Amino acid sequence: MSPGLSIALALLLLVGCAVPPAHDSLKSAVLPPLIPVRDFVANTDSQSHYRVSPDGTKVAWKAVHGTQEEIFVRTLGKDDARNLGFDAQGYPFYWAQDSRRLLFVKDAGGNENFHLFVVDTDELEPSPLDITPGENTRVVLQRMIKGDPSNVLIAHNGRDRAVFDLYRLNLDTGEQTPVYENSGDVIKLVTDRRGRLRARVRQSETQRFLELPPADGQGWSVILSWTKDDEVQPLQFTAEGDAIWMVSNRGRDKKALVRLDVKTAEESVVYAHPEADIGRVHISALSETPVLVHAQPDYPHVEVLDAALRPVLASLRMDGPVGVHISSSDSSEQLITFDVKTDLGVEYFLYDRGSGDKIHLGQSASYAFADALSPMRPIQFHARDGLLLRGYLTVPQGIAGKPVPMVMLVHGGPFARDFWGYSALVQFLTNRGYAVLQVNYRGSSGYGRTFMEAAIGEFAGTMHDDLIDGVSWAVEQGIADAKRIAIMGGSYGGYATLVGLTMTPEIFACGIDIVGPADLEALTRNFPPYWAPFMHRWYKYLGEPDNAEDRERMRAKSPLHFADRLVSPVLIIQGANDVRVKQDQSDRMVEALIAAGKPVEYLVIEGEGHRIRHWKNRLKVYRATEDFLADCLGGRSSGFDYYQLGGWLF
Repeated sequence: MSPGLSIALALLLLVGCAVPPAHDSLKSAVLPPLIPVRDFVANTDSQSHYRVSPDGTKVAWKAVHGTQEEIFVRTLGKDDARNLGFDAQGYPFYWAQDSRRLLFVKDAGGNENFHLFVVDTDELEPSPLDITPGENTRVVLQRMIKGDPSNVLIAHNGRDRAVFDLYRLNLDTGEQTPVYENSGDVIKLVTDRRGRLRARVRQSETQRFLELPPADGQGWSVILSWTKDDEVQPLQFTAEGDAIWMVSNRGRDKKALVRLDVKTAEESVVYAHPEADIGRVHISALSETPVLVHAQPDYPHVEVLDAALRPVLASLRMDGPVGVHISSSDSSEQLITFDVKTDLGVEYFLYDRGSGDKIHLGQSASYAFADALSPMRPIQFHARDGLLLRGYLTVPQGIAGKPVPMVMLVHGGPFARDFWGYSALVQFLTNRGYAVLQVNYRGSSGYGRTFMEAAIGEFAGTMHDDLIDGVSWAVEQGIADAKRIAIMGGSYGGYATLVGLTMTPEIFACGIDIVGPADLEALTRNFPPYWAPFMHRWYKYLGEPDNAEDRERMRAKSPLHFADRLVSPVLIIQGANDVRVKQDQSDRMVEALIAAGKPVEYLVIEGEGHRIRHWKNRLKVYRATEDFLADCLGGRSSGFDYYQLGGWLF
């Protein structure tokens, strides 16, 4: 039999193996159409990341061609779109100041050694060039330089893996000119739009200092200090150079946008949200003043500081909640691209401030099946100790108020958070018949210092209690079937999954751990060396592995040592090249579970790291997820997706 015929026969056997729902509430529900896995992870109609060139003549974006996500470019007003022809799956790109070249950062197989690539969009057959080809080097694009199209500022750790030095990179020749050599205690450099080094943030054992560069032969001068427990992020100087825009919680509970006077060191609050930390701040390249400030207590909130932008944003608002972000602009700020986000997807617009014209550039592929998606709504409840917790709930369509199987989806970090908006994973799970609960447990970012610090010493403690209290809330509300609840997450969410299955095994019917640590001591000892300047928070919340008492606490909070307590099935998924949570973590957990005779499935994804980026691997993860949960919770599964065949071939 020929190989082609064998594949065809195998395909015929696999196609049509969709699994109907087995849970009683789902069998009687009028569920929406089953959306193919490929539409969530490898949709050929996918479009994103629209960016207008500085001269306002071109727009570039990412879209799918063949089997990979690539960068496209076209002239505004013309139908001359060109595919630049290289894989850009999951990576950002930027226009160079010459409006001819594009820059993008990319690592190799998830190793997080990001390099800077440059490609000339005017070439007939453009070929990206790795312009920072150093080995074992992580490159950061620091800043474009106004008025200097041939050079950019970059930072990298090529000299010393633990610290980042600043360089001026010539895009024509690849030559790197040193600008600043890090002494080892500097964690941030503040540069202006003209490429000048204007300030640095240096840290000691307990303090951090904002310092100005030497003047008249003197050393660096301190203008502000704060403790390591404060979060202070200098953004950039004002156009006059007399002040610095910062996001800061120094002297307050929640992060606010502040203006720091350079001479007096006095801070004035520009904007603070009463319920949430300030997130993204968009600063005008022309006026060098903040124009938009974002926060998200539940739904997205944007504070418009530039009155001229208010009618623009008003024209982009839709019925119901929406998040609006400026993603790029030309050098005159007459043409601006906006991302308009809802829980159904993202739409992309180009707005001409001169004419008032609004052009629809594209939208998420998810809008093609929006009718089958479910709304994500904010929720809140009190933990057992009275702490107010917030999160999001997404419930399947057509269930008529009956309790359904639920997935507790736990975010990573843990110093991060879940946001309202379209999530392919959330909608995928909901479409399969599961309610999805996302809890921003204590220690999550976004809700202030007090909320975060409530997690000190609470790994596998009250941080986990918050998740269990979320389960109890969902059961009491009649949302979830108490006997059919899964826990799932990546990174810290994977750790929480293992904690849930080994330390509270009576709660969960099964779990899916994605790149989650099982041994906290080994995890802490093996973080990348360039994390060293920021490890103080980890030590404060969890402990130091060189301290005997802390090691014992870490052991008591590490699922590896409680594998024998697991009773429900677990699926463990690991990126082979993960530099944060190394494969050894999952290997050892799987070995311990097998030795204890426990039900475990193990999926190692080659060529991936802490994030699963490539469509064929995400397809593999989603397919394994839906089959595993169908067996455990009684939801539905689409069965073999013919894109899997493409994954095998490519």
